[in-house]
Amino acid sequence: MATYNSGQVKFGTPGAVIDSTVPSRRLYDFSDRVADLSPEESPFFVYLSKVGKVPTSDSQFRFLEDRTKVSITDRSFLVKTQQTLNAPGSNSTLNVDTSGGASVDWLIKGMVVQFAADQNKDGGNDTGAITQATARIESVSHNASDTDIVVKCIASAPTADAATSLTDDAEAVVIGTSYEQGSGAPDVWSQELDNDYGYTQIFKTACEMTNTARATVYRGYSDEWARLWNLKLREHKVDIERALLFGMRGSQSGIQYTEGIVGHILKNGTITDGSIGSYSEGNPYLGMFTTAEMNYDGLLGAFEVMYDPARGGSSNKLCLASLPVISHFNKISGFGELSMSGETRYNFESSKGTFGHKVMKIETVHGDCTIVKEPLFRNNATGHMAFIDLDHVSYRPLVGNGVNRDTSITTNVQQADEDLRKDMILTEAGLEVSLPETHALININQI
Repeated sequence: MATYNSGQVKFGTPGAVIDSTVPSRRLYDFSDRVADLSPEESPFFVYLSKVGKVPTSDSQFRFLEDRTKVSITDRSFLVKTQQTLNAPGSNSTLNVDTSGGASVDWLIKGMVVQFAADQNKDGGNDTGAITQATARIESVSHNASDTDIVVKCIASAPTADAATSLTDDAEAVVIGTSYEQGSGAPDVWSQELDNDYGYTQIFKTACEMTNTARATVYRGYSDEWARLWNLKLREHKVDIERALLFGMRGSQSGIQYTEGIVGHILKNGTITDGSIGSYSEGNPYLGMFTTAEMNYDGLLGAFEVMYDPARGGSSNKLCLASLPVISHFNKISGFGELSMSGETRYNFESSKGTFGHKVMKIETVHGDCTIVKEPLFRNNATGHMAFIDLDHVSYRPLVGNGVNRDTSITTNVQQADEDLRKDMILTEAGLEVSLPETHALININQI
């Protein structure tokens, strides 16, 4: 007796019914299942599908970036050129700016500022950072590329009642506000939300076989059509993974291209050698290391920068790493002892991930990361480690007006007179990368 399908698997959304002269053409929704197919082949796509899927109703989607936390935590600015803060009780007019050479628009009357004679950094003198004074802002005047402030000195140290000489680019930090009794409401400043955009990209994969081949029982795999279908679904999923990793946002000749996390960092980051650089608003971190430099101490130095709580990111990141990078960290002195005795000065731990991956966790005082093997990091990406803040990336499938463009299978797309079977897998989706400064890419050279 013939075996018949008792029902349809799972149709796409009602608005997605396809008119066709082929009565057997059907649309099956695989959007929630394709990520479960061989998850070790496409870890980034799996993580995004499970924890970061946010449908969009526009193929050019827009999103907001909130840097309020950054603005509140880091309330610093720079003294422009060498100047003098007069003794306590006296007023001084100072010219200040930001590290980017812009006016400090958020300064208002009533703020209390801590000034230091010099930065506590390389190039500063021994006592400059602890030769300090506090002052209250009495008035503010914003210019095109800097700000003039009139301040009244409150106190100075270590020498009381003395003027304080401020070097060029000496740091000043707002440490609160202070107002007299019975005074009115203060002036106001606020951090506006930034905005950015992304594109969805159309991915297509076809599976085709003649009806003669479908009816033939082969050795090895008797049903060749079923074997090909499995491979084509995996091929489609891996194609999406490649785009989400290496793509660069663009639109050419009517075809849209999605952003990829590595492509975004390479395009917008500034390469630094032996470190991941310093914070720059709107720019991701990009560092080049040798194998000798990328030890536990080198990693800890990078974590100090990228996990700074003043920069808006989370304290736990996903790290996608190539196979040679995974091997490199397993060879770091102390890791072997961990495998043998469970004791080491490095907080490295191997475990099973939530979504079917083997992971290696690194815990530090600055933050933690979960390292996952990324098999597509090869060729030009052999030395890559991509640190991704999952709170600031999203998988954006196009869904609107009752039509779901997330992964689906359309059967029997062949011409009506063709003696064959042809099905198509289609996905229209893109990657949203927000707050780029929460992501980082480290490349280990000659690994």
